[in-house]
Amino acid sequence: MKIAIIGMGVAGVSVLQAIAERKAYEGNEVVLYDTPQTFGTGLPYQPDTSVLLLNQAAETMSMNSNDSDEFARWVEREKGVQRAGSEHVPRAWFGQYMREHLARAMELVEPTVVKERVIQMQVENDGRLEVKTASQADTFDIVHLCTGHLPYKDPYQLIGHPHYIHHPYPAQEKLKEIPNGARVGIIGSGLSAIDMMRFFDHHRKNIQLHFVSETGTFSTLRGEEPKISLQYVTKERLEEEKQGGFVPLTKILEWFKLECSEKKVDWKRLVKQFGQGTKEQLENQLLDERDLGIFQAILHEMDSILPDFWLALTEMDKQTFMSRYQTLFETFRSPLPRSTTAELIAHWQKGEIRVHSGMKSVTTSATGFSVSFEAEEEVEVDYLLNATGQMKEVAISTYQDDLINHGLNTRLFQPEAFGGIQVIWPDSTVVSQRYGVIANLYAHGQLIHGLQFGNNTAGMIRDHAYQVVEQMMKRKKG
Repeated sequence: MKIAIIGMGVAGVSVLQAIAERKAYEGNEVVLYDTPQTFGTGLPYQPDTSVLLLNQAAETMSMNSNDSDEFARWVEREKGVQRAGSEHVPRAWFGQYMREHLARAMELVEPTVVKERVIQMQVENDGRLEVKTASQADTFDIVHLCTGHLPYKDPYQLIGHPHYIHHPYPAQEKLKEIPNGARVGIIGSGLSAIDMMRFFDHHRKNIQLHFVSETGTFSTLRGEEPKISLQYVTKERLEEEKQGGFVPLTKILEWFKLECSEKKVDWKRLVKQFGQGTKEQLENQLLDERDLGIFQAILHEMDSILPDFWLALTEMDKQTFMSRYQTLFETFRSPLPRSTTAELIAHWQKGEIRVHSGMKSVTTSATGFSVSFEAEEEVEVDYLLNATGQMKEVAISTYQDDLINHGLNTRLFQPEAFGGIQVIWPDSTVVSQRYGVIANLYAHGQLIHGLQFGNNTAGMIRDHAYQVVEQMMKRKKG
């Protein structure tokens, strides 16, 4: 059997590891595709400045599904960090750790490596899949799509301007032309925007930094999360309560409130005092994070079952959740490290950064930009950095990866209403308008985030890759 893995970030490395660990795959031919820049790390963890930190503690980032503390021990051993489990360490360190896992898996599997971008794929008459790069084509019995991050948005149509940085990673490369003393605007206020602040704080002098966005608000800080077990928001309860395969959103919210009550968390107070991400709220969290860590622990303990709960909602309930609760959910579920929050607030209090809300439009000139707002004066900057994050929807566009554009154009892929492409869950077999269910084509990671809800953590992507490979093995035996 001949297997292709397209993309060698967290999902691709996890698929290869899972194959390497199962004797049933011995003797199969495996081919790995990715660009030289991201081979073995994916986009987020490629070599870069050490000031860009993981948004999760080291103890949550293991690539070993049987040893949750492995990465933390690696950091302690290789980098000399004591008690690393609760630390937020450089992203590039995790990339180094990933490449070690990749090397061990490659020793066992002995794959062929093609360091090129895949640009096309099609179903052959015999059901096998042809994969094409710019220089070669090959045919496979099974393909795993692990293409990683979807393209960044360009909400103000600025691509092509010499002072606009559409995608800021790796920061050392993308931001190297910005000089000391420049006026810099960062579009967005999420975790990528904070990364950019840290870059300038450590690598440039006298930067005039402006955060510009619609909301002007940030996520919460990460509290101290205790080890907990869920009592009400469980997969067992979900299965028991299903009627025709669905559970009302109101019922799930009721369970969540009971979970908070059982753990003595005043969720109403947290939402009221910390849910908007303002400067005052972040200052208060630094002084008193009471209940915040427990609340976040509940959300993070739900990671493995989030897709089950998401798929138990009707389409209307999904829409209700997205419009009413999604922003609040992400504010608490994707927090900032405490040290980073302290840096942000210190710069804000000293007037070293400015935060603007109500962003409306951007006017360009040959050397810079003028940013307008609903209730503020315009801000003039020399450079604009795009930190708005990845697109959620999958559609044919100039920003999209060539492979995804080709798959959409030939109806090999079908967009999912809430983002990514359609697959059968939990098998991850791709659903095509043209071919129906393609039983030998599997999708992973951000490509399936519309069904694997919340899959922006390495652990969720790793565990699902293992499940898919296990299911693939059962099909092979059958």
